Amino acid sequence: MKQASRLVLLTGVLVMIATAAQGAGFAIWEMGIKSSGMGGVATASAGDPAAIFYNPAGLARLDGAQLSLDLTAIDITTEFSGVAPHPGHGVTERLADPFFLLPQFYVTAPVGERFALGLGFNTPYGLSVEWADPETFTGRHVATFTDLKTYFVTPSVAWRATDRMSLGFGLNLVMAEVELNRNIVEILGNPTEVGKVSIQGDNDLELGYNFGLLVDMGPRTTLGLNVKSRIDLELAGDADFTPFTGYEAVIPADGPVETELPLPSLVSIGVSHRFGDRLRVEFNFNRIQWSAFETLDLHFPESPEADESIREEYANTSQFRLGVEYQATPSLVLRAGGVRDETPQPTGSCGPVLPDADRTGISLGASWCRGAVTLEAYNLFLFLDEREVRDNFDGYQGDYRTYTNLMGAGLTYHF
Repeated sequence: MKQASRLVLLTGVLVMIATAAQGAGFAIWEMGIKSSGMGGVATASAGDPAAIFYNPAGLARLDGAQLSLDLTAIDITTEFSGVAPHPGHGVTERLADPFFLLPQFYVTAPVGERFALGLGFNTPYGLSVEWADPETFTGRHVATFTDLKTYFVTPSVAWRATDRMSLGFGLNLVMAEVELNRNIVEILGNPTEVGKVSIQGDNDLELGYNFGLLVDMGPRTTLGLNVKSRIDLELAGDADFTPFTGYEAVIPADGPVETELPLPSLVSIGVSHRFGDRLRVEFNFNRIQWSAFETLDLHFPESPEADESIREEYANTSQFRLGVEYQATPSLVLRAGGVRDETPQPTGSCGPVLPDADRTGISLGASWCRGAVTLEAYNLFLFLDEREVRDNFDGYQGDYRTYTNLMGAGLTYHF
């Protein structure tokens, strides 16, 4: 019974931190409609209140007070083909047509001639994964349904230090919640499914920071720097067990589990250049310190002898993002972009809890302004490389193919 309890709760924590988000790893970069239409570039520009997320130094360069309400929809298609020894050749699985909505909210206002304040709300880590036909899914001993949500509230301040340089700083106030459903397997002579478990948990308020710098190198060129701190989420959950008939004696009692999840630090460097009065091009390079997620340390307050340290072996990764913006008319702006993201996840960690891979994306976007209102929309076509997994830590081997479509719309009001 101790073995079953340890395996169930261990897998539960793994799943709750490794939900299938659509940035590399379990991050989501599409936290602003305008930026997303340009492939996610915004480190070297100050176009809208989403600068609170991409580079708070840009707040000091916005005109007047502004309010942005954005909504992004994410549609994911993932297919899995098994190989021997488990689950075997000919086995195919898929996600249960997931569709997610992510809201963002930003408000900014100038304070005097050189300062600006801002407040943002977004969800840059999370999403859910649910496999179709959970009763027969061959990876149901790992996970059938997971849901991880993070909520970031970011008060920010920016200072126009000189006519050519601005600085910005924001605090990240972070809350998270998680849910997991999976089947329990016990070794009773042979591996036997003996019940189900549902794990739910959350954390207390965590704190991080976000620093930005913008420097004009000339009348048409701007350099930008954004630094996001690492945030260690202290997660605590409770497991609710449901035994199958006849296996009540081997199902463990409900119990707590605790762990820490590092949300990685990030450094983004960008350069923006204008060609004439209508065309602007921006390039961003992001470096993400995923190596902070090297092991997962599990603590069982009621059974300390079951504490474990699990290998994850994530690696630091890079993102390359290029965007173009064209002022077609005084009211209409057209955008496009390209994305290349590296996955931090080794094949050993790639499985039902997170079938991640390197990804390539193409985005299109537009905005239309009338009076004090600007309407914006984008679509990002995201293609993940096929991932061949033959050394999964849970022994679940096969090939993953994933395609994701992200689309969003937003409204910005200029006071």
